[in-house]
Amino acid sequence: VWIDSLTVQGKRDKREIPVINGKMYPYTESFSYAVGDSVRWRVINASDREHPMHLHGFFYRLNALGDARADTQFSADRRPWIVTDNLLSGTTMSVTWSPDRPGNWLFHCHILYHVMGDLSLESHGSSMERMSGILIPLHVRAVAGRSYPAVRGTPRALRLFVQSHPKVYRDEPGFGFVLQDGANTPLPDSIRIPGSPIVLTRNEPVRITVINRLSEPTAVHWHGIELTSYFDGVPGISGEAGHLLPSIAPRDSFTAVYTPPRAGTFIYHTHIDDVKQMEAGLYGPLIVLPPGQTFDSTTDHVVTISMHEYPDTFDILLNGSIRPAPLVLRAGVPNRLRIVIIPAAGYADLVLVSDTTPVTWRALAKDGADLPAALATTRPARQSVSVGETYDFEFTPHDNRSLRLELRAGPVLLGRMPVEVK
Repeated sequence: VWIDSLTVQGKRDKREIPVINGKMYPYTESFSYAVGDSVRWRVINASDREHPMHLHGFFYRLNALGDARADTQFSADRRPWIVTDNLLSGTTMSVTWSPDRPGNWLFHCHILYHVMGDLSLESHGSSMERMSGILIPLHVRAVAGRSYPAVRGTPRALRLFVQSHPKVYRDEPGFGFVLQDGANTPLPDSIRIPGSPIVLTRNEPVRITVINRLSEPTAVHWHGIELTSYFDGVPGISGEAGHLLPSIAPRDSFTAVYTPPRAGTFIYHTHIDDVKQMEAGLYGPLIVLPPGQTFDSTTDHVVTISMHEYPDTFDILLNGSIRPAPLVLRAGVPNRLRIVIIPAAGYADLVLVSDTTPVTWRALAKDGADLPAALATTRPARQSVSVGETYDFEFTPHDNRSLRLELRAGPVLLGRMPVEVK
């Protein structure tokens, strides 16, 4: 899989377009597999910038990283299962995976500007409802006589509203996902940015009805969740021929049904007009807990990193704000930090510091999958993060030191969250 860019001349202008294997979607080749196949990819970033490469519906095992000079092969006990890896310019990765469910899926760059619908030189009115750019469609065919994971039992029912509120970003509206709490539906102009945390239980089926109160279509992708193709959340692609997922029209609804097979930290977000809708606020944390465990907000903490772009500048948001509320940790016990990274583009270092020195934390998981024991180590609290990734860390504070969670690009401070210990 070769990622690069091409300069092309249209009728009105010249443009550099991102390509994968020499073309951009929908003109890219598609990859076809059967359930149970062993898939091996070597992914080469020949472009001049980074590309966080995301696989829908499945985890892939990261076996090696390299560049033009050499590969670094990881030993068997140091190969994580992930759904997104950020390939820097001039680097490569070797991965393996095996599909266990039929249907249509995607492998694409998660930088929104590299998959937005108006990349083509000749745009059409409906272009923003489709994807373009660095994307390879995948089709997995069923195998006769083989059973596939299915939802069993009575699903837990949730209602998720997609809503807007005027003048959240200067004169622009904000969008938000609001989970119904109790019998009363949320007020039509109430929003949450990030969206309401959705907390599920491993192996417990769920039925989430998404109600669209916007004046435009939308969709929801359950990022990192292993589920049936039709519910994956990409209109016109998810599903199979003759049964493709539609967008959710204004004043309409759609119900996704699935059973999360693993506990971890995931994301849910829009998959229509991604730049506009995601920057307006259509994203949120999706947390799956082990059976018998409840979410304890005093020791389990979510930090969502996102952005909003204006004509003259952009804001990096931590939990939806440029001035986020303090992260309050409980002293003397392990605290879990769930880091969700979902801006439009970019990568940076996330650092937990005391005064100016990084503390230590223990790495637990990447993209919702527990790390192998050889990688689940105590280390300085610094992690390079990119679009479409999640990370879980464990940190035990012992006193109310001057702690801060900082997002840095080299010497530039992009965002800061104060941390209190109680």
